[in-house]
Amino acid sequence: MKKQFNIEIGGRIRKCREALGYSRETLAEKADLASSFLGTIELGSGSFTAESLVKLCHALGVSADYILFGKEEHGDLSTVNAMLSGLDPEYLPYVEEMLRSYIKAITAVKK
Repeated sequence: MKKQFNIEIGGRIRKCREALGYSRETLAEKADLASSFLGTIELGSGSFTAESLVKLCHALGVSADYILFGKEEHGDLSTVNAMLSGLDPEYLPYVEEMLRSYIKAITAVKK
């Protein structure tokens, strides 16, 4: 059971990393972890501390609930959140404007 749990956690971390387009080395640097240690976590062959979990959550822009239990916020917002957290802050106003326009358009179509 413990091994399967670790494999699932590692898979979710890898999924988020890949959604952001990060290499293992890039995520390790952003989370202040060794790349080899991150590799063992992603493969499910190692465990980690609460401190490492917090670092990974911040670097990936996802909640600990998602990493540990796979609980996503309303659909797959964790992936969207991860993509946005990896974006250069100077582009966020443009993304926000585009998202508002898109939401307005799809809401109008539903009416």
